[in-house]
Amino acid sequence: MPAYHSKVDESSFPTACGCSLLPLRTNVRGPAPPHDSTDNDVIDETIAFFRANVLFKNFDVQGGADRTLIYLTLYLQSCMAACEKVTDKKEAKTVLYQHAIKAFVCPGDTGWGLGGMFPSAANREESDAFKAYFKQARTELSERALETLYTADGSQNKWWMCFVKRKFMGKELRT
Repeated sequence: MPAYHSKVDESSFPTACGCSLLPLRTNVRGPAPPHDSTDNDVIDETIAFFRANVLFKNFDVQGGADRTLIYLTLYLQSCMAACEKVTDKKEAKTVLYQHAIKAFVCPGDTGWGLGGMFPSAANREESDAFKAYFKQARTELSERALETLYTADGSQNKWWMCFVKRKFMGKELRT
């Protein structure tokens, strides 16, 4: 059974480090183009496909949208690890916000843990575009993941938190 790939048509969107800079449905300020339709954006896909994709050790990259999905899936995995010991939804909101704005490396930088899966930035502008887009996407994913990882009464959703120990493709993001 193959892994779930992004259904977004990335052909008309710019790229940075091999990732498509896809539209986001968000109120967070940043460079991502606004998502104007009622269809799912890449963050909705990340959350929807997470539990299935995290079980796979291999992922056949079919384009820039898949690289964006891979990065966001690994980021969601790190969000879950950051919230593992946080039992209160209010405290988790603070933890996830701090996790989202934390400095992170991009492809080609020292400490990038995903090897050749993502091409290195050709120049400083491409690196800055990657960091700006994914800072916005990380912040939005943290906000949306909070509603998924915690129930309405503020306790952890055990059906999601049981995936904390799983490693998507045997990898994790280093921050």
